[in-house]
Amino acid sequence: MQRPSSSTHAKRTIRVAHVGGVSDANTSDVDRTVAGLVTHLGSHGAQAEVWHLSPSNERVSEQRAGSVRVVELPAYRRARGACAGLPASTREFIRERCSQTDVLHLHSVFIPDNVSVAKLAGLPYVISPHGGYSPEVLHGRNRLAKAAWLRIRERDYVRNASLLHAVSRRELDQLRAMFDATSLAFIPNGIEVPMADASGPDTAQLSTKRIVFLGRLAVDHKGLDLLIEGYARLVRDRGPKCQLVIAGPDFRSGRGKLEALAASLLPDRGVQFVGAMFGDEKEILLRSAWVFVHTSRWEGMPVAVLEALGAGCPVLLTAATGLGEFVEEYGAGVVVEGNAPAIQEGLRTVLEAPPRRYQAMRAAALRLASERFTWAGVAQQMSVAYRSILQ
Repeated sequence: MQRPSSSTHAKRTIRVAHVGGVSDANTSDVDRTVAGLVTHLGSHGAQAEVWHLSPSNERVSEQRAGSVRVVELPAYRRARGACAGLPASTREFIRERCSQTDVLHLHSVFIPDNVSVAKLAGLPYVISPHGGYSPEVLHGRNRLAKAAWLRIRERDYVRNASLLHAVSRRELDQLRAMFDATSLAFIPNGIEVPMADASGPDTAQLSTKRIVFLGRLAVDHKGLDLLIEGYARLVRDRGPKCQLVIAGPDFRSGRGKLEALAASLLPDRGVQFVGAMFGDEKEILLRSAWVFVHTSRWEGMPVAVLEALGAGCPVLLTAATGLGEFVEEYGAGVVVEGNAPAIQEGLRTVLEAPPRRYQAMRAAALRLASERFTWAGVAQQMSVAYRSILQ
């Protein structure tokens, strides 16, 4: 089959198949990112659909995620998929659909199905690792299996990609060094920025300033042990009257570990654990926060931080979140080292900021989200990237 010329691509809509999950309510940042991106690409000349491969799919079927076509495709479980590839019905669908597709966009890492789809389709493809090739991930759980799979299959898959997409500049540097890659693009994650002002909580009505974390209770990854230790130091040092609220789903028994740590450090003034929050409940929590905290040891680009900025909430971050440079540029909060003393002092800086300075941080947070992290802007950048690899 003769494929359209590059001049034709420059004029017509690019057809892109995203391989991954899609959900705007899921706790997975990757699924939420796919949902946001595919929803907005159509306004920028790229028609998107999603191919979702899962062992729970017994047959090929279709559904809609808003205006986006989602194709549910059968897959084997990971170990079998690594050896056997894709089920026959999925292979047949991909072969037929490729004639109506210009670009593949594959999400996440160490997924044998993605490697098989890219090879079978024979199309130009983009890989978004979403932070999955960071040194902390590679040297963490299942590191021997990851190293073996990387050597046998995944390294060639990555090197044959038309484009590697990094969601932070830190990830961009890591991908360049790890794969000696030259075709890379830094395009951040995005959010829907609500219509809101940056006035924040009414200081006259608050007797206790709320410090909020929202995300998976992955202790090491999110640095939640460091957060609790830094908060405990602040409380013991007779800092401003405040309360730490940790919201999010449990992850590998992380909640129990954190509750035990909080009880040992703060027997009389514990941390409040409120579980997972979504929708309006999450929005209310973010708008009640005096400061939003994310003390990760490594990240791609956490959507929860973007949502906090979009709610006009100042943030306290470690540099590993990938957002520190933006926060410092706009003055939307503070960036600290990943240790308890630095977190303590960072919290004190925001909690004790004079009213005018604090309101300036709130306004800066909303301006940062509106100017740098809207889905409209992200989708436009991604559409340009698709066209660049088809030239």
